[in-house]
Amino acid sequence: MTNRYWFGNFQTLALSLMIMGASAVSIGADEREELGPAVDISFTAKLDGTEQRYVICLPKNIDTNKPHSVLIALHGHGSDRWQFVNDSRDECRAARDAAAKYQLIYASPDYRARTSWMGPAAESDMLQILDDLHQRYRIEKVILCGGSMGGTSALAFAAIHPEAIDAVVSMNGTANLIEYAGFTEAIATSYGGTKAEQPEVYRTRSAELFPERLTMPVAMTTGGHDVLVPPDSCLRLSERLKKLGSPVHSIHRAEGGHDTTYADAIDALQFAIEKCLQSKRLPQPVLSFNESPKTIVCLGDSVTGVYYHTGGQRAYPELLELGLRRLFPNAGVKVINAGISGQTTVEGLERLERDVLSKQPDLVTISFGLNDVTRVAPEKFRENLETLVNRCHTRNCQVVLCTPNAVIDTPSRPIQKLTTFCEIIRAVGRDLSVTVCDQYRAGTHLRSRAPWTWRLTMSDEIHPNLDGHKRMAEELCLSIAARTLPLDELDPPRPALPHLKSLLQQRRIIRVLAMSPYHTLVEAALKGVNQDAIVEVTPWLADGKSVLALENEAKATVRSLKPDLVVIAVPRDAAADTDEQFVHSYSWIMNWSLSFGHQEWDCIVVDPSVADFDKIGKRDDLCRKLVRAQGLEMITRATDDKSTQLELLRDWFTRQSNDQLAK
Repeated sequence: MTNRYWFGNFQTLALSLMIMGASAVSIGADEREELGPAVDISFTAKLDGTEQRYVICLPKNIDTNKPHSVLIALHGHGSDRWQFVNDSRDECRAARDAAAKYQLIYASPDYRARTSWMGPAAESDMLQILDDLHQRYRIEKVILCGGSMGGTSALAFAAIHPEAIDAVVSMNGTANLIEYAGFTEAIATSYGGTKAEQPEVYRTRSAELFPERLTMPVAMTTGGHDVLVPPDSCLRLSERLKKLGSPVHSIHRAEGGHDTTYADAIDALQFAIEKCLQSKRLPQPVLSFNESPKTIVCLGDSVTGVYYHTGGQRAYPELLELGLRRLFPNAGVKVINAGISGQTTVEGLERLERDVLSKQPDLVTISFGLNDVTRVAPEKFRENLETLVNRCHTRNCQVVLCTPNAVIDTPSRPIQKLTTFCEIIRAVGRDLSVTVCDQYRAGTHLRSRAPWTWRLTMSDEIHPNLDGHKRMAEELCLSIAARTLPLDELDPPRPALPHLKSLLQQRRIIRVLAMSPYHTLVEAALKGVNQDAIVEVTPWLADGKSVLALENEAKATVRSLKPDLVVIAVPRDAAADTDEQFVHSYSWIMNWSLSFGHQEWDCIVVDPSVADFDKIGKRDDLCRKLVRAQGLEMITRATDDKSTQLELLRDWFTRQSNDQLAK
């Protein structure tokens, strides 16, 4: 068998590989009939501030509103992100074809490019790329593959971060960096030193030493005559995984060299992908949504109810109704929100008849725990849950128990204690044969593999924002109907400014609290919609202030003032030491600018681009994500729009008038 070495003689092939990488940067005609064009994405590495890149190819005709799994391909030594995108060698073609066949998002990162070997910098970049992918798409499963250095890196990353990976395919890699004797200089540079100098870095990247972590499907290809990356460690790892009962598929060619044929690569990829996707089993539906109307009541605390953290207009029960109506347009689904802030299972029992059973529901969802954990003993919590379930059953109501959402660890609600209460909910579900929608598990799963994506679904330490509630509604829909319906692109409610609409109809005074410089413009903008509008503006001077200072001003001012409209315009130069500080304070600027419960006044946000159209701020995208996640409207400027600030405000309000704002 002729060996098509990934490296061959390094001194003679390094140049050709670099040439191949350089020529591949120019994306030619797309030869993949089932994958869309390659999109080159740059990002600033959180580790060191350098520009890094990865490539994405989407399946053709992909519906980005639906969840998709992703296949991440890691290139070999001497190449870069384009190798698995453009190269014609068997391993690369097989990866692309597998992505197309299974309709997977296909991603190929540089991961510090030509001499990576999944060093600490590459590891950090990979985690950031995973987070970015979860923000761009609803990712279900993550399959990691690679060849040679890439195959080694796939095993290493999975061993370090098993929570982030659902399947691994290693083609001609090594599972033991401690014993591997190749490319010592390049690996030492990537790892920050030699094996003697950085033993822990080499050890943690040796997957053979951590077989118990590789519980996901693992496929490996090896060649008996592979002198560049000997097969021994992968063969030993395969045997250890078999003894542990882990799903493993070893394709060893005794006469093979440092390559994998197309057939073997497809075999390995299919094993990992199919095993991975088979684990995604839908539950049995709790309700049958036929032609007859269905009533669902959601009983719970402030996370269930409609409060500031979701924009004051809807929470997961309202989103659940929208989702079920989309799935079952003829069923006449009605979802009633029975969530009240601060309550526990004790208060839930007290108002069960009045707020729930009197509605004659077909199904009751019960979601408590975040407050119980602070003042209800675990045994009493269990007793209350059992009573709630039994009382619903005596009235012929189906029940779905919900664990609380994942939270940020705080002294008042320590995660360790909350997990105990979650386990009580699961135990009650098992003992009473009741379906459990495990919101906590779903949230912690997302946090473990995409922590920043998860963080951006939280409005504060315990309450999810509207984006978080969309995910909760999706989980609940899956538990109830055994159907998935992503709500990520759900349209905002209309009209956008219901309170302002009512005041204009009644010709009443409109009291506006507006951040500078819009305190001087908002009256003229509103009069551009209705010249008879009576507007009183209170200025909120924001220039030169940090986001923390603006957060404190929002807390001290807005709810006591009770305006009719709040205009938030955090300046680009509002200081924050870290992104976390910015997210926390910006979220609370919006939270305090809203009424506590159902929306009592309107609130809009002005994008920084409206004031400075010729600049780009480093946190502009983050600002837009936060506003969208909160469920608020944002006034923005198109890239080529040179309108004045007043014109943009007036045009935005005018567009709302077309939505019956001024009727």
